[in-house]
Amino acid sequence: MVNLGRYPLFTLMFLLSLSGCTNNYSKDNNKTTLNNENILLKVKNYTGLIKLKREELKKNNTPKVRYDLAYYYYQSQDYRSSMYYLKPLLSSGASPDVYLLQAKNLSQLGKYKQSLSFVDIALTKDRNNSEGLNLRGVIQAQMGDLDKALNSFTLARVGYKQEENVVNNMAMIYIIQKKYTEAVQLLLPIYLRGYQDSQIDHNLIFSLAKSGDLRYAKDILKKRGYSKHPDLLATDLFNVQTF
Repeated sequence: MVNLGRYPLFTLMFLLSLSGCTNNYSKDNNKTTLNNENILLKVKNYTGLIKLKREELKKNNTPKVRYDLAYYYYQSQDYRSSMYYLKPLLSSGASPDVYLLQAKNLSQLGKYKQSLSFVDIALTKDRNNSEGLNLRGVIQAQMGDLDKALNSFTLARVGYKQEENVVNNMAMIYIIQKKYTEAVQLLLPIYLRGYQDSQIDHNLIFSLAKSGDLRYAKDILKKRGYSKHPDLLATDLFNVQTF
């Protein structure tokens, strides 16, 4: 038998170097995984992201990895798989983000009442959660509760990172209610400050046409290059039957 006591310094140095190699390998491996994830995110390759996170979950079953996997399933429109991976997190006093993701899955499956209950759980944890308030408004609109939806969007607008998205949601409610002037008043300032979003542009053009401002509607159609025949399109939008 080898007497390790005779080689304390060598043994210590060997263990330290081995430990160092392991740590460096672990750090390099984590860095590579993160880089791969960032690349896949940029190109929205959710199939690749799901594969990456499934492998990571086998080695490191943490709430963060599990949530990320569930989120990528949601983005790939596989809502049932997303809920499957979220399930263990829902019973452990999770953060609002977990309950909101569950709500989004249920909403996409048309289970609006159940979806709303999970939004409510998230809001009990953080009543000023702007994403939660905006999501509540979306679900309420899907359920036909337009006044409640508008109130939720108004509350969400204060702290939402992308205010333009909430404002567009509010404008959509006004469009459904045929309050085209109110929709224009919300969307036009966004357009005038140079913000570019095709959905917002389309809603603004439609609202302008329906409110009778065909000249401005045609002007935006020309500037954005949405039609080769802006005059005809603006007139058609004015005449189209709505909701």
